Amino acid sequence: MSARSIILALLLWSYTTAQAQYYLYAPHYADSMQQLLDQPASDSFKARIALQLATFWIPKDTLKTKAYIAQGRKLGIASPFLTQVANATEAYYLFATGASEQSEALYEKVEKGLAGSPFKEAFSVRSFAWSCRAVLRQKADDDEGYVRLMLTKAIPLAEQAGDSASLATHYVGVGVAFMNLDQNEKAETYFDKAIPMLLRLGAESRLIAAYKRVGENYVLLKKWDKVKETLSAIKAILFKYPDSDHYSGYYMLEGLYLKGQQQYKEAIRSFDKAIAKASGPQKTYFIDELNFYKLDCLMETRNYGRALTVLTALSSDTRNMELDQNRLEVYQKFALIYAGLKDYAAAYHYQMLYGGLNDSLNASKFKDNINLIEARYNAARSEKQVATLKAANAQAALNASKNRLFNIVLASACLLLLAFATFYYFYYKSNKKLLEQEAVNHHQQLKEMAQQQQLTVTLSMLEGEERERERLARDLHDGVGGLLSGVKINFSSWANNNLPPATKEPFNRIMGQLDHSVVELRRVARNLMPQSLLEFGLVTGLKDLCNFYAKDGLEIDFQALDIDPGIDRLKQLHIYRIIQELLSNIVKHARASHILLQCSQNGERFLITVEDNGIGFDPEHQPGKGAGIKNIRNRVDYLEGRLDIRSGPGDGTTVDIELKVA
Repeated sequence: MSARSIILALLLWSYTTAQAQYYLYAPHYADSMQQLLDQPASDSFKARIALQLATFWIPKDTLKTKAYIAQGRKLGIASPFLTQVANATEAYYLFATGASEQSEALYEKVEKGLAGSPFKEAFSVRSFAWSCRAVLRQKADDDEGYVRLMLTKAIPLAEQAGDSASLATHYVGVGVAFMNLDQNEKAETYFDKAIPMLLRLGAESRLIAAYKRVGENYVLLKKWDKVKETLSAIKAILFKYPDSDHYSGYYMLEGLYLKGQQQYKEAIRSFDKAIAKASGPQKTYFIDELNFYKLDCLMETRNYGRALTVLTALSSDTRNMELDQNRLEVYQKFALIYAGLKDYAAAYHYQMLYGGLNDSLNASKFKDNINLIEARYNAARSEKQVATLKAANAQAALNASKNRLFNIVLASACLLLLAFATFYYFYYKSNKKLLEQEAVNHHQQLKEMAQQQQLTVTLSMLEGEERERERLARDLHDGVGGLLSGVKINFSSWANNNLPPATKEPFNRIMGQLDHSVVELRRVARNLMPQSLLEFGLVTGLKDLCNFYAKDGLEIDFQALDIDPGIDRLKQLHIYRIIQELLSNIVKHARASHILLQCSQNGERFLITVEDNGIGFDPEHQPGKGAGIKNIRNRVDYLEGRLDIRSGPGDGTTVDIELKVA
């Protein structure tokens, strides 16, 4: 999901579900509830009505919300339960208006006030309170905290209450959280729990709100048949209520489906309908999200003029430019739109803004990752030191206690001194050996933990390096490569119509240089992240690698034997990088004319042999000093392998590597 939708996803869900009994029937709901409130009835009944009206008005009218909360609190003052319901309603009002700390404090008060109540209604109120507290965690960018509170607090309480409507709502909320975490398959499992419950209940408004989130998840999973089924299910309910607030969500989902089917003009019409139907406290944010979807469709249909108008309006809103990722997306789209309009100066300007911001963000992320790794390492080391000191103090206290006991027994057993001394001597010898063995074991454990910590740090750095390689390769190939290809096409079209024949030859030389630049750019991207390895496996990737390094005067003989195509993808990538580094070193330094590369597999062991007939070197002085050999050793250590280098001046070089790939 995009950064814009992630920030608001759970908030929008909480608003829709809190109003679940009302949205399809507004504006009649408020009038009918007010009539009940005006009729003669008990104070407790009227208190409940007033608090329900307060909940209804929370996203619509602040003054009415406050008035109904005050009325409900006054009418229910004699009931401890209704007092806590009033607290929960006020906490939800504070939550919806952004007063998070006050809301959290009131919800904690509700939990303490109702914790001892055995009534099912109390469990329902506590469940709702915990769900709102969970959303406060999500607002603080703690999605895991949200899921934890929902699964350990809100959902168990809803089950105790037998409150199927709240339980289904919570399942949908957890599903949305997993969508935010890009775990869409897991989100689908929670949606599959919620929908049948809502169908049994006949809770049409909650069902429509849930269907909308289910449809968005299917869009992200590209399950277009499921999206179409979901749209039909929403339409069967929603079109019975022409005044419903849910139409904007329906048309947005319809637009996303049409966009996924590449029916861009129809998708634009659906997004325009959604914009026209948008309402509620999050209307502005929702319209911005719709306009970004609409912008993608306009660019796909090459309607660059209209796309420029939409993007200019979006970029002029400071809320859309506060997040770095949003600015990055806006700059990239400006560059593409101006390139489509053939305003290459403006396109170049925004491409430079995009590149500068992108490099800055990646540098910052890399620095943050390194600092995080270092902080975790230091924290772990501190914890081990504290644990060691505690163990030493406990052992010292135990020894002191033993010594005191020994002195007391010795004073009272003077007549048995010789026998006791003999006994103590043997006891001391045995205990000393035990302590020495424990010290040896403890030292070994510390050594193993340090080795494991070093391996973890190395793995994190290698994984970070591969992710950065993949990102750079994708940006170079899809971003800069596509832009250069577009420039070449536009230059060729312009030259055919505008250049006189006399100037064609220098222009063709320039175009040749541009072609060479595109080829070189794609070569660099391919070297950063081998596409053939990712798509066809290790053997094909290594064949392409050998073909890449082979040239006139250098022959590479690649032999593969019994290589399992099911080796873990990350381990395949490490093997590929090891061989790539070895071949690169030979090409750079060995001056060889023939290279033999043999790869074979025997069970869980993977064997690599690389031989060349180059000038060789002295292994005692050369290897281990360069970054290339260090990278190879790090990857070999990660795969629990061994590395053997045999060489001599004028005798060529042989490298044998054995790796564990189980």
